[in-house]
Amino acid sequence: MGRNKLAGIIAAAGFGVLVVVYGVAFALTGDKVPGDTTVLGIELGGLSEDEAKAKLQAGIDDRLKLPIKLKAGDSTYQVKPADAGLSLDVDATVADAGAGRSLNPARMWQVLTGGDAVAPVVAKDEGKLKAAVEKLAGQVNRPATEGTITFPDAKAVQHAPADGLKLDNDKATETVVSGFPSDGNPKDLPVGVTKPQAGTDAITKAMKEYAEPAMSGPVRLTVGDKGVNLTPQELAPALKLVAKDGKFTPSLDAKKLEPLFKKRFKDLETLPKDATIQIAGGRPRVVPAVDGEIVARDKVVPAILSILPKGEGERKASVGLAKSKAALTTEAAQALGIKEVMGQATTRFPHAEYRNVNIGTAARKINGALLKPNETFSLNKIVGERTKENGFTEGNIINGGKFVLDLGGGVSQSATTTFNAAFFAGLKDVEHKAHSVYINRYPVGREATVAWPSVDLKFQNDSGHGVFVQTIFSASTPGKQGSLTVKIWGTKVWDVTAGQSAKYNFRSPGLVYSQEAGCRPQAPTGGFDIKIYRYFAKNGARVKTESFTTNYNAADDIRCGPKPGTPTPPNTPDTPPTPGTGKPTGSTRPPS
Repeated sequence: MGRNKLAGIIAAAGFGVLVVVYGVAFALTGDKVPGDTTVLGIELGGLSEDEAKAKLQAGIDDRLKLPIKLKAGDSTYQVKPADAGLSLDVDATVADAGAGRSLNPARMWQVLTGGDAVAPVVAKDEGKLKAAVEKLAGQVNRPATEGTITFPDAKAVQHAPADGLKLDNDKATETVVSGFPSDGNPKDLPVGVTKPQAGTDAITKAMKEYAEPAMSGPVRLTVGDKGVNLTPQELAPALKLVAKDGKFTPSLDAKKLEPLFKKRFKDLETLPKDATIQIAGGRPRVVPAVDGEIVARDKVVPAILSILPKGEGERKASVGLAKSKAALTTEAAQALGIKEVMGQATTRFPHAEYRNVNIGTAARKINGALLKPNETFSLNKIVGERTKENGFTEGNIINGGKFVLDLGGGVSQSATTTFNAAFFAGLKDVEHKAHSVYINRYPVGREATVAWPSVDLKFQNDSGHGVFVQTIFSASTPGKQGSLTVKIWGTKVWDVTAGQSAKYNFRSPGLVYSQEAGCRPQAPTGGFDIKIYRYFAKNGARVKTESFTTNYNAADDIRCGPKPGTPTPPNTPDTPPTPGTGKPTGSTRPPS
């Protein structure tokens, strides 16, 4: 055999060995991930592409929904991955880890001997991510605060200045993404620090020169030969000192002090009086407004601030008076056009002293109500809560179809009368609610009940002119009914008449025997529905019609005592009788 032929045989054999080795290597590596590869601590080496995806998904699934924790200064924050539009791209991550078949010998060698920690590939919704970072900035960012002095309990308390923080949004975006999926540890946010402009020296100076003297005693304000003292305890809640640019600035919150000023300046001022409407001789007339003189508010605060740091004997200042016009001037009242009765109504009620008290009190509070154009009348707002302190007593109200005693019983008579006056005045019905059962002294279907604070009577002055409400109350006596008349004055726009349908959907009352403590017998009342119409006319011609439906429940016939024919249960004692006596030793009440 020749040398060349032998060499060829040896070369062919060697190549065959290489092919076999290559084939074995390919079989061993295939589409496997390099041996030492990890993603977020999860070992994926030696796994096929599908196996690596499944293991990565299972191993990281719990972490994908964990909030990303972040830190700025001493504060921590959280961002939900879904809110930031972040998700894990498992396919791209496993691909980056080296999975997938390859005929490249170098790739095969890496599978057998290589691999490293691989970063996860994060998919981002840029819009959501930007919005999440901007929201985070709103939580993180804070301006530097200058040193301040406040006065709790009339003692000067120093508050040190504080640095401000400002988030770098671009770098913060990278931080948020790098924190996903969360490992539970907060990542530091990129923030810049802003410094306050004044140091502690300014605050120290303010304490000594202003704050401590300010609380040393009262200050006195004078108007002519009259004056008032204002104490540190009264001024302290509104006083504040702020240091800036090495200086300090005192300030007083005038809004906080206004209730104090109104009370303490009462003897120094002549308050303005609004123009009012008065019914005299059956006609409305305007009672002119009276302007007043009040302590000039724009002078008071500077005067107080100027004398607070002064010593005893110098803590006083003179303040002047300023003209104060009435809120409703004479001219404005005259322009309201209140000149005639637009609508009125009268209701009567049987004698009961609680009715005289409650209906009369409500009527007095309603009397004189003045509505400018587009203003809304609210009976609850005008009359107020029905309490003893507000002038009311207990009387009958309807609760759950029964008549029971409660404060303010009878006020609905005032509501009903006022509602009907507004109805015939043609004013806009905003809110009204009829009684749950029909009371025959009221216009059927055309009445209103009220309850504090949830059930109200409201109507809007849509007449284009002013509206004035007048009430005329006549108390009842044992032999005479009482009455309430409500007149709505203004400029008459409509001629209003009322109509109604026949009653329908009748409901029959039940019969109830009650043995409850405090049972009150009640006569039955049938329930029904009725439709009410309001016709608006001008110059004798109907222009429009409004309607609403009133629903009345049936009120049961309530009789106190056991149902006839019901046997009376024996009076069984709680305890056995004393031996030898046959008498019980304890209470005879039935067991609870």
